[in-house]
Amino acid sequence: MSTDAIPSIIEQIDALPDDSKALDFLIVSYGGDPMVAWRIMTLIRQRVGKGGKVGVMIPQSAYSAAALVAFGGDEIIMHPNGHLGPVDMQITMPGGTGQAAKTFSTEDISAFLDFVRDSLKITDQEHIRALFELTCKEVSSLGIGLTARSSKLAVDLGERLLALHMKTEDAVSKPRSIAENMSRKFQSHAYPVNRTEALEIGLPVNKVQDKSLEKLMWDVWLDIESELKERTPFDIVIELLNSPEAAKLLSPVPQFDVPASITVGSHFNTTLTDIMTHAPTTVNPVDFETTNAIVESSRLAFGNVTKGKILACRTPDLVIKFNRYYTSAQWEKLPAAAKKEEKA
Repeated sequence: MSTDAIPSIIEQIDALPDDSKALDFLIVSYGGDPMVAWRIMTLIRQRVGKGGKVGVMIPQSAYSAAALVAFGGDEIIMHPNGHLGPVDMQITMPGGTGQAAKTFSTEDISAFLDFVRDSLKITDQEHIRALFELTCKEVSSLGIGLTARSSKLAVDLGERLLALHMKTEDAVSKPRSIAENMSRKFQSHAYPVNRTEALEIGLPVNKVQDKSLEKLMWDVWLDIESELKERTPFDIVIELLNSPEAAKLLSPVPQFDVPASITVGSHFNTTLTDIMTHAPTTVNPVDFETTNAIVESSRLAFGNVTKGKILACRTPDLVIKFNRYYTSAQWEKLPAAAKKEEKA
């Protein structure tokens, strides 16, 4: 989820009938920018107006920022296979020269200090200060400040989104409690929060299961999954070997038997030059295309599509070498769901 998806969301909202006072928003995502979650839900809320109803459907995974989107719904309809994810912010700090980037959250830093105090029983303030200084050197003091602000932002956004529809007597405390639990209760950002746990935390999840609705939700997800090729990870070598150029890359290996009695001379060098001149095989560029995300309704459909070309060759040591070049990476208009059904 990133800001480049917002224009497609806005077009979908603008395409709604003028009298729309209710909207169901189905989302499957591993998360992204939390401010995009706030933007999406406030746009939807503004469109349906005061008193309008928003349902958020979760057929599969809605992690991190996607879970924040769900917080803004009057009701969260979760499929039995669906789950939410914790909303603690993940920070990625660039690594130094030759070092990988570091990804962590405020909870990781707090967990380290708790481990020092509670498990290692180190209570001397000088020792704790020295360990904290080491953490600052590894993460940077600005990085720690950023994670602290991000932790507050996660809870604040969660509370604000829940408060959009929670108008009960304890509306002041309940949204805060739910947001804090979804940010800090679980020990992994990848923890799958199922329907039962979501209800226990206090999220407005459907208590009564509707089998027909669940089937429709799952069918929609299977259609999205198929379109995104979720079960077929993109692999450059596989793309090459499934292309018309595969025969050239997998052509038989030529063998040259040179009699031991032949000495290197003008005749031998000429023959070798002829072989090298005529032996090379031209491998044409292979086109590829991947759809990374979809924003779709029966009226409109947009896809985040990446297109490019793969240049490849097989080296003398029989290794396939390749380079991938992008020719396009943007949101494109796709056939809407209704149009796809007509063609089918």
